[in-house]
Amino acid sequence: MKPATRKSVRSVIAAAVVGASVLLPAAAAQSRSRQEIPICPQVIGLCTWTEPDAEGATRMFQRPTPKLNPLVRSAKNQSGQTWCLYPRPSYGGQPFVLRSGSYTPGLGLAARSARPC
Repeated sequence: MKPATRKSVRSVIAAAVVGASVLLPAAAAQSRSRQEIPICPQVIGLCTWTEPDAEGATRMFQRPTPKLNPLVRSAKNQSGQTWCLYPRPSYGGQPFVLRSGSYTPGLGLAARSARPC
């Protein structure tokens, strides 16, 4: 796969600055070894993937999201705050806590909502 272009990264950053959740270009989910941390621009917020090990569709969030669709199975927190990912919509159930700067290749749950906590 080709790496993300500067233009595509800038458009993702611009969308995030206004607080939108953004679907990343496919190039952002390029194949990698298990030791590498996936691509996630540092200025954005919470990067999420639909599959473990940062595989599948990628989205970024800066605001609470009471209903995630598709579900989240791995995440990287590039915000300055702690995020909680919940197994039920509207922040229900025991959250998975992801501290600032942390990456988890597998949440151990399919997150259905997320917010800073």
